Amino acid sequence: MDDALFDLPTQPALLPAERAVRTVDSTVENPIARVILDTPFSWPDRDYDYLVPEKLAEAAVPGVRVRVQFGAKRLTGFLRERGTTTDATSLKPLLGVLGEPVVTPELFDLADRIAARNVCSRHDVLRGAVPPRHARAEKAITALGQASFAHIEAPEPSPLGGLDLTAGTELLVPAGRSTWEAVAWSAQAALAAGSAVLIVVPTSLEVDRARAAISDRLPGEPIALIEAGTSPETRYRHFLSAKTGRARIVLGTRAAAFAPVDAGLLIVVDEQNDAMRDKRSPYMWADEVLRMRGEGRALLRFSFPPRIHRSRPRMVAGGVWPTVTRAEQWAGDQRGLLPPAAFATIRRGLETGPVIVSAPRAGYVPALACQRCGKKAVCQQCGTSLAVPTPGTPASCGTCGSSTWRCACGSSDLRAVARGSTRVAQELAAAFPGVGVESVRSAAQDSTLPIVIATPGAEPDREFAAGVILDAGSRLASLSLDAEIEAVGRWARVASRVSQHVLLTGGVPPHLAEALATRSIDFIEPLVEEREALGQPPFHRWFAISGQRADVQRLLGGIAARLEGEAPPEQGIAALLTGGGRQVFAAGIHIVGPVEDAEGVTLHLHEEAPAERLAGVLRATLQDLGQMAVRIEADPII
Repeated sequence: MDDALFDLPTQPALLPAERAVRTVDSTVENPIARVILDTPFSWPDRDYDYLVPEKLAEAAVPGVRVRVQFGAKRLTGFLRERGTTTDATSLKPLLGVLGEPVVTPELFDLADRIAARNVCSRHDVLRGAVPPRHARAEKAITALGQASFAHIEAPEPSPLGGLDLTAGTELLVPAGRSTWEAVAWSAQAALAAGSAVLIVVPTSLEVDRARAAISDRLPGEPIALIEAGTSPETRYRHFLSAKTGRARIVLGTRAAAFAPVDAGLLIVVDEQNDAMRDKRSPYMWADEVLRMRGEGRALLRFSFPPRIHRSRPRMVAGGVWPTVTRAEQWAGDQRGLLPPAAFATIRRGLETGPVIVSAPRAGYVPALACQRCGKKAVCQQCGTSLAVPTPGTPASCGTCGSSTWRCACGSSDLRAVARGSTRVAQELAAAFPGVGVESVRSAAQDSTLPIVIATPGAEPDREFAAGVILDAGSRLASLSLDAEIEAVGRWARVASRVSQHVLLTGGVPPHLAEALATRSIDFIEPLVEEREALGQPPFHRWFAISGQRADVQRLLGGIAARLEGEAPPEQGIAALLTGGGRQVFAAGIHIVGPVEDAEGVTLHLHEEAPAERLAGVLRATLQDLGQMAVRIEADPII
């Protein structure tokens, strides 16, 4: 055979053929149902076409759950829309319609935008937004008649003054002890103006506090509660109450940000709280979701300090707020965890009411060091810090239990370098004999004694005359760019419970103490400028990509193919994954890392703009490659 027959030029890679679109003839109007499936896989993220049988023609409306055949499995999904055309060569019929519509057009649109922005599937969004169906709850809601509501009068002037609920307004409202009163007032004002209200708070404790304040002001007004801690039946019943308009006030934790309510007033409380960020895809903060929904709506942010955004918010401050001093402003030597100023503040506060003392750590003696050289004492077996767990017990490792230790300098003598809340309670009980002292571990724990010791996040919702924040400056040692914001936020949580005076110990910078005292957000401006200069969110886009090296390399190869001519070839990508540091990947896009651990590798893709180009390329690549064992987190906390 002539070998010349095979001397053909190399052919370029074939582009996938476009599938022909055809119109489906049927006695059913708009016979094609486009469905977002609930699959174990996030990718590809697409609509799947099914045929609407005549018996389901009326029930199969956009927003309902449907049951379908998908390969060998039966799955459920949400019917996105109906039409007349399809590019599928063959169509399977819908198997069933499950209940009433639960996804609104607004929620479908929101899922589209979040998926595009954060490189996730739309089902990732809908899974967190719509609770699992509960047939008994659905029947109970369906059996109810048309909702009717009492007439709501406009409230008295705002307790804070300057609260503006005009559509399109966004206000930062650090209200201190008046937060729940102001939230309830805002809800009444919105209802009186004919608008529904959506309120998002960090935990079920805040749900209870907000509900109590609203019920005191608006007795009998139905409130739909959307929180993860309730039973599936209760949660679904309240979700449907919001969806069907049987409650004009919707209140809940993070997932409530997606609630199917057309609310003219959106409220978020304590937006900086860690509980307000989803721990799985799409990794959204609640206030981000509300802001994406907020066009034409009023948004009130009852938070101090706020999370960093590109624009400075208007602020209305009010309510009870204490005076603030630093220990260094007091006469005498004020060094140490419990300086003389702390005892004086507690003594003075006890004259008029209870006192809260914020201890930075739980336990008895949570950190130790060598008495001779000062080196931190860690377990010689596993490297965990040594601690004294309870009074009278030897220092030991909290991980493996070992109590054998000797410093490299030869000494076996230890000294305490930090006091835990239990030790602080012990010392204050000795300093104030006859005065009740208690150490609380949770904000849900009842506290009735005059002196309360609490770790950050465990402060009881109770009014105190005075507060002492021990070692307040320790939080500033964090490597986080938001260390100052996080520290002021922790201090503000204590200050919001105090009516008279708060003392900060532990070397707090004067400008941060002033920010707490005045509730000014001026201290954030340099942090915003620093973020912008460093190219951090929200000014630039970052994506953390984690997985096995081969999967991450395959994903980067797919991205490079879509950025043909800008990104390196496959062999260059392998080199990038061994380089580390900061490296150019494409025009305006850098790779930072990777860092390797037992689970694989993690790297960051950094786009030098707030644009969505990289997000679009990432989504398109994942659509091409299908399901991969990689985790993608948009704008991670750095």
